Amino acid sequence: MISENLKNYLKNINTNSKFESNLSERGGYISFSNTSDKVFTLGLDSFISILKDILQNFTKFTGHDSYIEKEWRDLSGQYYTDSAANAMATVQTKPLFTTISKIINWANKIEIDSYSDNKIILKKQELEITIIQLEKLAEVFKPKYLTKSNNDSIIENKSLRQIVFESFKYCIKRYGQDIVLKNYDLKETKIENRIFRGLSLDEYFGFETLIGLFDSEQNSDTLKSSGTQRFNNEKINILGNPDSYFTTQWNSVENGRGLTLSNFNLLLKNISNAKLKIIKENDLYKLINSNTSPISKVENIIFYGAPGTGKSYRVDNIIKGLDSIFYERITFHPEFDNSSFLGSYKPKNEKINGIDEIKYKFVPQVFTNIYVRAWNDLDNQYYLAIEEINRGNCAEIFGDIFQLLDRNNNYTISPSQELKEFLEDKFGQEHQGIINGLKLPPNLTILATMNTSDQSLFPMDSAFKRRWDWEYIPICYDDISENESFKYSVIIDESTTFKWVDFIKNVNAKIKANPNLGMDKCIGNYFIKSVNSEITLKEFVNKAIFYLWNDVFKDEDSSESIFEKGISYEDFFPIETNGIEEVKKILKAINVEPKVSQ
Repeated sequence: MISENLKNYLKNINTNSKFESNLSERGGYISFSNTSDKVFTLGLDSFISILKDILQNFTKFTGHDSYIEKEWRDLSGQYYTDSAANAMATVQTKPLFTTISKIINWANKIEIDSYSDNKIILKKQELEITIIQLEKLAEVFKPKYLTKSNNDSIIENKSLRQIVFESFKYCIKRYGQDIVLKNYDLKETKIENRIFRGLSLDEYFGFETLIGLFDSEQNSDTLKSSGTQRFNNEKINILGNPDSYFTTQWNSVENGRGLTLSNFNLLLKNISNAKLKIIKENDLYKLINSNTSPISKVENIIFYGAPGTGKSYRVDNIIKGLDSIFYERITFHPEFDNSSFLGSYKPKNEKINGIDEIKYKFVPQVFTNIYVRAWNDLDNQYYLAIEEINRGNCAEIFGDIFQLLDRNNNYTISPSQELKEFLEDKFGQEHQGIINGLKLPPNLTILATMNTSDQSLFPMDSAFKRRWDWEYIPICYDDISENESFKYSVIIDESTTFKWVDFIKNVNAKIKANPNLGMDKCIGNYFIKSVNSEITLKEFVNKAIFYLWNDVFKDEDSSESIFEKGISYEDFFPIETNGIEEVKKILKAINVEPKVSQ
């Protein structure tokens, strides 16, 4: 692989150099150091631009194949059109010179032993070969899922069977089997007289077998039935079974059932947050990324609403399927402070000449970590997710960082000395993430959640609030696919149940009607998270009833409450006897009719 080839070449050639040059582990960047071991990075595009500039102004560079600092600094400043390369060449002239030289040697397969830090090959043919090789390398590191338009084509094929198969493999690789094959069913089935396990996704394709899991490797003949090919010849690894085969039985007729394109598109929609879809243009099927992200632009956004409305679920949907390298997730709390957010000096134990010594080093925290990763990878989107943002003192936690939330590219702030030194060590002094101070990377979105019932814990000032977009997450009482809570039932006893959504709808109406309470105290759909759509009476009393007693109706007159006059929370215990009776009284008071099975 071309990336491994360059990585190994640089590793070996570094032994003949005073300067380290390396291909970034994450790709797309080449790092190089000076004699003080300071590390700097430039993207592959910058190096391609440098080589094209040299080729474009070849007569100016001719005769400068030996390193003379002033000459190379002047040439770089005058002819390098890439701003990052131009800035780097003026302050780290020789480290950059040696890295360019190493890359040219690599592309032209020059023996490592002939390399010198003071020499560079300046010949048109060698420069052209180097540009070609770097462009090939840049393609390797091109973001796999980055799109440039609203309908970028990811995969194309004239065969419906093949486009579905390739799209399925793409989704497995990107989102993982847990998401793509959620709620799968396995059953024993046959092809001719050969038994195998058939995997189905009943929610989308009914009883039809999507994947066959065999006990051994199959061939074209053993995957046929009645002379018809039933599975694709290419085997895949599904649920730990390497001898699995994807069905070929796709139907272009949209009958609403079975293995049809419309049903597969419904699967794509659900696992990708409506980003992926297969369309047909003329005789060509295309898997496209419609780029309809739950957030439409880079921003700072707070999802707010009553407890249990699914605010964290919204954040989950935005970052699900992403490698954890692309996001950081934290929860604010009263003890969380600025050093917990940015970082600070901390003692570190080090062995020096075999003796343990305590040294103080800057230890970065969540904001600084995501800040560095985002600036070093501008081709991908990064996220900082903050749960319960109002449970911490935002003014203290953000400090002067909150000024950057304006997203004004021309506005920067000066970091503390220790943070500045840390970032310069990571970026180099001329990097745009530090050169004039701090500014948020253009590819970093900050997400936050806030319970409106907790907004008095640490009130946010107006200057902080206005730097965020706000999205209210309402309570849903309707029977729609997104509302899983509509199926929840609370189990009173073996024969008696009531619908959770009926309870929250009626109790919330009581809460909203009380001028002392209001929407902030309402109960959201997922205040209690159900297993198998069932909520036990113990969960209901210990969570919902306790919240309503302690945080909502405790100080209200009985006429405004769901609780009878003189009752206390202790009267619900033991739950198996007293609890059942008291819950039934509350249901009657708010007009929720329990269902009694025969």
